[in-house]
Amino acid sequence: MIHQQTRHTRKEAHSRRQLPILRNERLTAVAGLVLFVLILVELLVTANLHHLLSVHIFVGVVLSGPLVVKMLSTGYRFVRYYTGSPVFVEKGPPHWLLRLAAPFLVFLTLLVFISGFALAFLGPNHMGIFFEVHAASVALWIPLTAVHVYAHFRKVPRLVVHDLTKQPGFHVSGRNGRIALNVLSLIVGLVAAIVMIPVSSPWSHWRFARDFSPPLAAGIVLAVVALFVAIPLLRPRKMEGAFRRL
Repeated sequence: MIHQQTRHTRKEAHSRRQLPILRNERLTAVAGLVLFVLILVELLVTANLHHLLSVHIFVGVVLSGPLVVKMLSTGYRFVRYYTGSPVFVEKGPPHWLLRLAAPFLVFLTLLVFISGFALAFLGPNHMGIFFEVHAASVALWIPLTAVHVYAHFRKVPRLVVHDLTKQPGFHVSGRNGRIALNVLSLIVGLVAAIVMIPVSSPWSHWRFARDFSPPLAAGIVLAVVALFVAIPLLRPRKMEGAFRRL
């Protein structure tokens, strides 16, 4: 009886100790799922950019809200791990390949959105270098995003379902706050997109020379190549020890 109580007490203590990890994982998962759906919509719109340029800008601005939540949640884990938080160190870092790709993914994500907002504000008559930067960063961003999605697409839906269920075994405190934060990010992104409509209105009359988007086509080709290389590397974790504190 005493041993059972001791095990139960240790289990409760361990569960409480894991709360920061579990909360962060679930916030990241919900934000990631929202972002994935919006990115998928954006890519479908971009495939017909010749006729849907205004929609492309609108969805891109909406994306910015959930993107901030996702980057802050992953950034929080990064800071906690590299500042030596015991529970985050015990949990361990992501796969070494994802850690190597992360700085490039963050950099390209910022380039895509900064150049995109600059183009929306400047209009088609003052594109300058921002158009070239936006096109190139999109083409390079897509393959890195594809690898990132592949690495998490099995885990994220499970975490989201667990966070939405009312079963006690899957409950992690702070669920209402996580949902509220993600809903708020969508609302902020939507309001920003509506505010941007008159600013980006000159683009509504702009027509590209081609019906398809060359950066999208290049990005898809590069994504296929990147996945072909990354999938075998993401399966085993043999090299994880060597990159444990990378």
